[in-house]
Amino acid sequence: MNSLFAGKKNKKSTASQCWDWISSIFSAFIIASLIRWLVVGLYVVVSGSMEQTLLTGDFVLVSKLHYGARTPITPLQVPMTHRFIPGTKIKAYFDWIQLPQYRLPGLGKISRNDIVVFNSIEKKATTPVDLREYWIKRCIALPGDLLAIDHKQLYINGSLADLPHTVQYRYFMKTNRIFSKAFFEKAGIKDFSLSTVSDGKGYYILTTPQKVAQLRDTLASSIQSVDPIEEQKGLSNPFIYPWDSSVAWNKDNFGPLKVPHKGMTIVMDQVHTCLYKHVILAFEGKKEVKFVGNSCWIDGKEVTAYTFCKDYYFCMGDNRDESKDCRFVGFIPEEYIIGKAVMVLASSDKNKGFFRGMRWNRIFHKIH
Repeated sequence: MNSLFAGKKNKKSTASQCWDWISSIFSAFIIASLIRWLVVGLYVVVSGSMEQTLLTGDFVLVSKLHYGARTPITPLQVPMTHRFIPGTKIKAYFDWIQLPQYRLPGLGKISRNDIVVFNSIEKKATTPVDLREYWIKRCIALPGDLLAIDHKQLYINGSLADLPHTVQYRYFMKTNRIFSKAFFEKAGIKDFSLSTVSDGKGYYILTTPQKVAQLRDTLASSIQSVDPIEEQKGLSNPFIYPWDSSVAWNKDNFGPLKVPHKGMTIVMDQVHTCLYKHVILAFEGKKEVKFVGNSCWIDGKEVTAYTFCKDYYFCMGDNRDESKDCRFVGFIPEEYIIGKAVMVLASSDKNKGFFRGMRWNRIFHKIH
């Protein structure tokens, strides 16, 4: 009899232990999900658009506390996932329910030159806002700022605004001899390619203006010239916002363009219609909007002036000639911004494998 009761007790004890394990795992899962939503997220840099500041393969810690966490638009999704179940192409969400989005109070506001993570604003995106791809760029213009790019140089409100030692461009370096790979590695230039020109040799390089100046000073006898690769001023690029051939802008010569802010009123003339039509149609939340020529119609009534309902931001990559950013896709509404990038937790060169490619000098690297 005693052995029978002991057996039942052991079974109950085993069942109780299993339940405790399940409860603990479930609780940890919920806590981790809440931390990921409210406090911090971990994102992987998948492109080189932020070099020199961020490298492909950086694992970046993003603070939700700085600007305030966003409430979810799509609540029916597998916790701790984004668009797909990890390792599969199976959707990790159902879009049967879509909720209005709000932002909880944060520690502060977005500042100029913050590096921010936001959801993609590409026109062809069909997934819910909170489940679109993650982009990471530097916020270079705030609501109400006037931005312009002249011969690659960024101006905000009429003043030069590029940060030294962070922004890099593509140059053509004309030389009278061949340089070794070791030379470029020592110079801190990762991206270079040899090109033969009619009267010598040259290299296409991606680097900062400071390094270009150093190259000119130290190798004056071997380097004939170092010139930026630039799109001609006055030449319209159809892939550049506002995607209109009447606006002669390109990625190197852009604007001036004012970033809309909540309460800003514009007259709906030909110029403003061209520059802000996409914003009003895509992000302002009006039920019925249409443009007929240069006139704007909202809810069946023509409006001669329009007042914006939201704040917008303009972000660019530090690797200016290798970045798809707001020059190509337009303004970022505030509700698309997820958080502020604060630290690189780890970094690995994917071409070498995770452990062999580990960049030990970037562990716990603070982002500026």
